[in-house]
Amino acid sequence: MLYRPFILIYQKKRKNMRKIIVLIWFLLPAILHAQSTTRLEYKQAIALLLKNNFDIQVAKNNATIADVQNNWGSAGLLPKIDIIAGTSIASNQTRQEFSSGLTVNKNGVGSQNLNAGAFLSWTIFDGMKMFATKERLNLMEKQGALSLKLEIEQRLEQLTLIYYQAVSQEQLIAGIESAMQVGQERIKLYQMKLDIGAGSNVELLQARLDYNAQKSSLLSQKNLLNEYKINLLTLLKMGPETNFDVDSVFVFDTPNSLEEIKQKIEQANQQLLFAKQNVQIQSQALKEMQSFSLPRVGLTSSYNFSKNQNTAGFSLLNENLGYNVGLNLSWNIFNGFTTRNQIKIGKYLLQNSQIETDKIKFSFNNNASIAYSQLLNNQEILALEEENMKLSQEALKISLERLRIGLGNYLEIKESQSTFEASLSRLVAARYNLKKSETALKKLMGTLVQTN
Repeated sequence: MLYRPFILIYQKKRKNMRKIIVLIWFLLPAILHAQSTTRLEYKQAIALLLKNNFDIQVAKNNATIADVQNNWGSAGLLPKIDIIAGTSIASNQTRQEFSSGLTVNKNGVGSQNLNAGAFLSWTIFDGMKMFATKERLNLMEKQGALSLKLEIEQRLEQLTLIYYQAVSQEQLIAGIESAMQVGQERIKLYQMKLDIGAGSNVELLQARLDYNAQKSSLLSQKNLLNEYKINLLTLLKMGPETNFDVDSVFVFDTPNSLEEIKQKIEQANQQLLFAKQNVQIQSQALKEMQSFSLPRVGLTSSYNFSKNQNTAGFSLLNENLGYNVGLNLSWNIFNGFTTRNQIKIGKYLLQNSQIETDKIKFSFNNNASIAYSQLLNNQEILALEEENMKLSQEALKISLERLRIGLGNYLEIKESQSTFEASLSRLVAARYNLKKSETALKKLMGTLVQTN
């Protein structure tokens, strides 16, 4: 039959197509998985920040260094023990004349010296300096931990602001895409009116221009979102090729009263606590300086072995083995007023540390009043913009329906659409500003790390 070859070709192609479909069916999950986007939640971003951030890693090492340095040995309370050993061999020409009339005149006289010993030195009183030093090391260890918290707090604030900038962009992009649907609907309606001879080509062209402007704005906002994401990935020490989405909503906490905020600043503000630690450290440093005006008592001890051997001379072998113990006292009576001047300087440094602490406390209390007022205002602004958004959505919906039934006009729908887009932009900005104010207050209260 003539159509038989065509049937065979069709069956062969159908069989090959079936194989392709089966292959695509098995590969489809892998393809979809490769193209999927991971959602990076705020809590996950914090965990990655604590684990990966470069600055936090350096701060952790510095805190560990302060911990390692805090010991009684660094404070000078423990003794110092040294072991010293040495040997020497010599060959000399020796000439000796003794009172007895004996004369030694010999070439190539060999001699060998061997010395070994353990030496202990221990300051048992130094005007209480070692105890002041140990307390200063304790405070520096605590300050190292505070430095780590300060670094974490600073990076966490940076993370929060960048993360919610990305959230703002996500919301703004979603709103623009929603507005673009209205723009597409306008183009369809104007095209239909033009097709039936009831519309104007100018309205259609203007609708397309508006739609293109929306597309351009959408691309700009996507570029900005990509920039925020790369900044976030840099903070988390992740490659820019990582594909992820952020949370789509803002989460706000109930604010404290202004009085509670100021109490928290006094109790938990990390920078203020750091300044208070500086006052205590400077106080211990002053005690260390004052100790130089007191006497110092030390203990020394050694255990020695020495051996001197000669092939000629009065003493052919001299060998000693034993120990000794001693006490020493030193007291500087006058050193050109150096110690007295250092003590004076130390007192002024202590005063400066206290003044700096008072300055920070005063500044933060004033900043708290400003930040709290901004927070309350931003809450009111957000509530107002939420209401404006609902009104603009309703107005845009009504304008679009009026346009569908032929009652609306270009200016009306254009104005409604512009109002919607402006309301959207203000709403997203209000949400971000409230989050920014909340974050600033948490940092002032020292609860930014605790609450996250």
